[in-house]
Amino acid sequence: MLPACPCTSCGEPLPVAPGATVLACESCGTALHGRPAARRLVDPDWTALPPKAKGRYADDTPELITVPDAMVPFRIERATARRLLRDRTRRHWFAPRAFRKVDEAESFRAAYLPHWVWGAWTRSRYRAARGDFTWASAGRAGAAHGSRVRGVRWRPAAGTLDRTFADVVVPATVRVDAGMLADLLRDWRLGGAVPFDPALLEGRWVQRYDLEPEVGLELAKARMAAAVEAEVRGLVGGDAQHVPVIDTAYSGLGYRLVLLPVYLASYPHRGRRRMVAVHGESGRVVAGRPWSGTRLGIAFALAAAVASVILYSVM
Repeated sequence: MLPACPCTSCGEPLPVAPGATVLACESCGTALHGRPAARRLVDPDWTALPPKAKGRYADDTPELITVPDAMVPFRIERATARRLLRDRTRRHWFAPRAFRKVDEAESFRAAYLPHWVWGAWTRSRYRAARGDFTWASAGRAGAAHGSRVRGVRWRPAAGTLDRTFADVVVPATVRVDAGMLADLLRDWRLGGAVPFDPALLEGRWVQRYDLEPEVGLELAKARMAAAVEAEVRGLVGGDAQHVPVIDTAYSGLGYRLVLLPVYLASYPHRGRRRMVAVHGESGRVVAGRPWSGTRLGIAFALAAAVASVILYSVM
């Protein structure tokens, strides 16, 4: 067994088995999804990259892991984060009490979440077809007068596209909801990153990465490929495009491990623990909106009682 790490929802020790793809916290039931090392694909571009320094810095593992290149410091103080979270959650009267009091939860903590940040120059050669809509009269017996049929005229298209990708960010943790990570990512400003300094970790929980950098490269390339295809379709033009071949070569490939700041807290809801977050730079609160069945029942009962009184007075 590998060293135990804490569940991000409730903080209980979570033993990690080598090769496991799904881990379930025995305390709160949170499911964490990973990827076994034996199934990772070896990318030739990855094998050409020089190794990075290793060290011990994360709270959830004593082993040597890749040392971060940079980190974005917290700009929101802990007390301010609690206040922002309190202001957000206590506005929801129909939410369960645990959600409205989550700013007081013992699980509230400042954390640094690991992200792989990739950059590359790409040259993509593509072969495609451009489709332009054409319209013709129906010309069929019994067809309505003036009706038209749409067709597509296809023409071949080909070319080369050069692109620069500066900061393709791939979250390196699977212990925080993917939707929450994507929402948080909108506010982080990598331009404010500073060189990694262990002194800035004091009083913060630091999570190790769950996705190895070669897996991060695979995900980063998928995002680059999607951006390239979208631009190729724009270059092809027309009303429709068929793009069967895009051959992309990467150069100047490089990556950084960057720690990004966030405040995390969790609360129990319907037998599981749910997570909320406060952005460590902007202070924006990222949280769902749970509903309390008890509070909704009381509200409906009051509404029904008021409606009954009004009807009785009218009759």
